[in-house]
Amino acid sequence: MNKFKQALVLTGAFLAFAGVGYASEDTVHADTPRVDMVDVSNHNGQMTAPEFVYMRNNYGMKAVATKISEGTSFHDYTAPGNIAAAKSAGVYINGYHFLSSTTVAGAIAEADYAARMAKADGLPVGAVLAVDIENSYQLSMGSRMQPVATAFENRVRAYGYRSTTYTGGYSSSVSPAGEKAWLAQYLYDPSKAMGLYSQEHAYQWSSNQTFASSYGRFDVSVLYDNFFTAGTDKNAIVPDVTPSKPVVNKPDTSAIRQFKNAGNRFTAYKSFRVDKIAYVNGMWQAINYDLAGGRDASWTANGIPLAMLDNVTRGNYRATRVGDMVKFKAGYNYGTIDRYDNASNGVGIVEGRYGMIWYNANSLLNK
Repeated sequence: MNKFKQALVLTGAFLAFAGVGYASEDTVHADTPRVDMVDVSNHNGQMTAPEFVYMRNNYGMKAVATKISEGTSFHDYTAPGNIAAAKSAGVYINGYHFLSSTTVAGAIAEADYAARMAKADGLPVGAVLAVDIENSYQLSMGSRMQPVATAFENRVRAYGYRSTTYTGGYSSSVSPAGEKAWLAQYLYDPSKAMGLYSQEHAYQWSSNQTFASSYGRFDVSVLYDNFFTAGTDKNAIVPDVTPSKPVVNKPDTSAIRQFKNAGNRFTAYKSFRVDKIAYVNGMWQAINYDLAGGRDASWTANGIPLAMLDNVTRGNYRATRVGDMVKFKAGYNYGTIDRYDNASNGVGIVEGRYGMIWYNANSLLNK
């Protein structure tokens, strides 16, 4: 959490417990863990839907956690706007409360306040309202904080929210025993392969992430299960991935012959409809049934990353929805066909880092 960063600087709380440091931009590399969830608060200022759309389209962000409250009197003024912006961007929205208490009675009072503020702010029922435990006087209590955390979590569940504990990896004893948590530890050189705290719901691996769409630095987490992406409906469609079909040697179709006669070149400037949309293979993708060759399209073979598309219907700074009209961005709307499949009348195009995407030759020819 952003307050957590202050706690590190001012008290050295987690440094003393964990011996960890900040990941600087000089050490963050392409092999860093996924940016599945970004948490925000008044330290980041009021966030907007275009900022979240950028994070979603370019980093694969699936969820946002916004600070709701602290103690029994502090309400984060950015929470209502952040919740509305996340909903508009089409990502899951969750909340968290920074706990001050060290007693069960105090935790219940804070949970009542947090849940009331969350409902007033528009946090959907079924979302996560986590308890943030990071004050040094709480961490020093170790497992004696578990009943306090449990009391908070049980109380907010009575309001219809789900809950878990956020704290540092080396102070995880404050989290209720036997329960999955959301743990933070900032390494100097985090890597995808390390799988740190993979037995938990989430691992917050950096407090130093930057985005071209936004000012400042953000806390980011990799999610290990669907705890933060379940319980609320954000109109995402569950992908229906179909197995690839064996290649059968058949004569060139008419459309494939035209592409070959044109030196394997293509142009695709026309707009087309988004028929399906989902988060698959680490990115948000869209499918158009015509371009994909039918309704039994495969997300792996036929899904088009949203980062390749311009939204004609609502612009690029609002979430793309099923039914929107889109077109290929400049740079993706022309090029060379890399492979052909006569059996399916398919043309395969290597779209840079997104790999090979297959299109129906007839439909691409008409675009």
